Amino acid sequence: MAGLRMDGAVVVEYAKTAEEAAAELDSAAAEVGGEGVSAESYGALGAQIGLGESYGRAAGALRRQLTDGAEALRSAGEALRRVTVRHGGQDDEAAELIKRAGRLEG
Repeated sequence: MAGLRMDGAVVVEYAKTAEEAAAELDSAAAEVGGEGVSAESYGALGAQIGLGESYGRAAGALRRQLTDGAEALRSAGEALRRVTVRHGGQDDEAAELIKRAGRLEG
């Protein structure tokens, strides 16, 4: 694409940031629990209205959202790295073409 400039070092830093954020979401997902929570944890009324089960479902939904977010960030990081590699390869090809053109003229 003409006129588009990309600094590969900056893009790699974005990829690292996305990967670090993914790791943080993975850690958060691992901490979302429900372990040790039973029907008795909320007393008789909590057990009667299903508060423990509701908490368990909410914790599961949050864990899935955190896991999905982490996966999306990992995917973004990978894509950014591929862009950097592809862009770097094009720079190498362009440099080689310029070298060849110089040899042909001289």
